[in-house]
Amino acid sequence: MDWNLRSVLLSTILVSVHAVEAKFDKSPPKIAVIGAGIGGASSAYYLRKLFGNDVSIDMYEPHHVGGRLATVKVGDEEFTSGGAVLHARNRYMAKFAEELGLKHKKTFPGTTRSALYTGQEFVFTTSTSSLLNLAKLLWRYGLDYFRLNKLIERTMTDFENIYTLQDAGNAYSSVEELLHAMGGTTFVNMTQISTKEGLEEEGFSTRFIDELAMAAIRKIYGQTVDVPFFAGATSLAGTQPGLWSVDGGNKRVPMELIKKTKVKLIPGVVTKVTLKNSKDQPKFLLQYRLKDPNDNQILTEQKEYDIVIVATPLHEGKSNITFTDFPTPLPQIRGRFHRTVETIVQGKLNAEYFGVSDPKNAPTNIMTVNANIPFNSIAIQTPVSIPSDYSPAGPESEDAVWKVASQRPLADSEIRQLFTVVKDRQVVDWLAYPHYTIPGHLGTFVLHDGLYYVNGIEWAASAMEMSVIGGRNVALLSYNWWYGLDAKVDPGKSTKTEL
Repeated sequence: MDWNLRSVLLSTILVSVHAVEAKFDKSPPKIAVIGAGIGGASSAYYLRKLFGNDVSIDMYEPHHVGGRLATVKVGDEEFTSGGAVLHARNRYMAKFAEELGLKHKKTFPGTTRSALYTGQEFVFTTSTSSLLNLAKLLWRYGLDYFRLNKLIERTMTDFENIYTLQDAGNAYSSVEELLHAMGGTTFVNMTQISTKEGLEEEGFSTRFIDELAMAAIRKIYGQTVDVPFFAGATSLAGTQPGLWSVDGGNKRVPMELIKKTKVKLIPGVVTKVTLKNSKDQPKFLLQYRLKDPNDNQILTEQKEYDIVIVATPLHEGKSNITFTDFPTPLPQIRGRFHRTVETIVQGKLNAEYFGVSDPKNAPTNIMTVNANIPFNSIAIQTPVSIPSDYSPAGPESEDAVWKVASQRPLADSEIRQLFTVVKDRQVVDWLAYPHYTIPGHLGTFVLHDGLYYVNGIEWAASAMEMSVIGGRNVALLSYNWWYGLDAKVDPGKSTKTEL
């Protein structure tokens, strides 16, 4: 047997023996998870798997389970708001759907016609024929079409390393360490240059960058090709075929995970986390507010835990948790979140506004390539649950439902420009994604021993699968810390980069 392989096997056996011995010495911890979005739900799921049925898990969520995975009701149907689609190679989300008995939402191939809009005209449109679309892509963007496929394939192949690493029990203290474990210095460096720079280095044309890449990033993040290359590549992966969503809405994944995990869901707002003992074993006192169901009075209560998982962004406008009595300041949470407004409109698109004479020929997915346009994208929607007799409405229908994404609420006059008929309108105004800057900054998963932060991963890229990876990572950090499995944290630690 190869000596290196024997060493790895021996090390794994010793770590396993250590874990077994530690389990006999320590009782299961009491754990709090703050936030019931996909990051919090996946954290709880993996904590239960690691620590077993005896561990106590409380989850704090004052609003609705699912977080930024939500739906809005228009007429008699619900439509997606927030995280809408998943990549075919998002292994964790696919596994969750299978394990929870959730089906993929029905799609209607051949009904989507996409277009890139400058504010004056469409510079590129697709048809319902895949062969014709390929010819049009090659005609306008040449070899960039093949470069894109190669870039996404290379990136996804490296990305998938995380599944093997986490299956082995490895955990990472920072986003930089996690990215380095996945894709080496390439992934880390992709957070430090813009998408525009990265694509230029890869040989992409200015036309491709200014049109297709810009449109993809504006549709996903509401930003431009100035976002870091890693986040930009994530957006471009969303242009590939095979995207899917969950029947009934993607929010069903965190909802069903929380049920399966059997956590205690507490409808309270966490306001303070206090460190009680920083010597032998930290203890955390959570202070939270909730309504008394009997008289609607606001009650302030507190509860003690061994481990706390923060699965809500610690940024202005997102949460207001204070951390007290820690011997040293906690790591700084940098950056701010980007405002996103979704206007869900049931009505008839104004095809003439876009220079289309016959409404039946209007695109059903309009993406913009100009940051000065007041909206990022307009796309026709289907309900989260498709009735058996459902037939998708075309762009000429007054019953079609559209999602208009923008950076600010649109004025009535702007809506009237875009639609000749408005039968219903719902507005979701929220801080949905990080506001990405160059150079990028990568945060930490470890705020203190026993205190972990899921949402740091969003500063590499914000996506459902990324949140699950962050959730599993903090669960592994918790487990490895609790049982003293130091060798499983930051194995093969990378050389630090100035961020």
